[in-house]
Amino acid sequence: MHWDSLEELELKINKVLELVDKLKEENRQVTSSYNKLSSNVFEIEGKNKVLAQETNQLKAQIKEREESIRNKEEKIKRRIENLLARLSDID
Repeated sequence: MHWDSLEELELKINKVLELVDKLKEENRQVTSSYNKLSSNVFEIEGKNKVLAQETNQLKAQIKEREESIRNKEEKIKRRIENLLARLSDID
């Protein structure tokens, strides 16, 4: 009976050791996946910063062009008003 208990204990210990080995391997895989994902996140964050800077530059360019268009519209409007005033003076 004593040997049977020892054999059962040995079997249980072997199963536990197998499980520990499996868990170690899973841990290595999870760590590897985490590192890859972390690297990807870092890369994406860098690209996101670049895109944010480009977006801000484009917004600034749009604002400048809108201001330029408004100025040109005002000049054209004044010129048309001047022409209309001169035409009305002719009558």
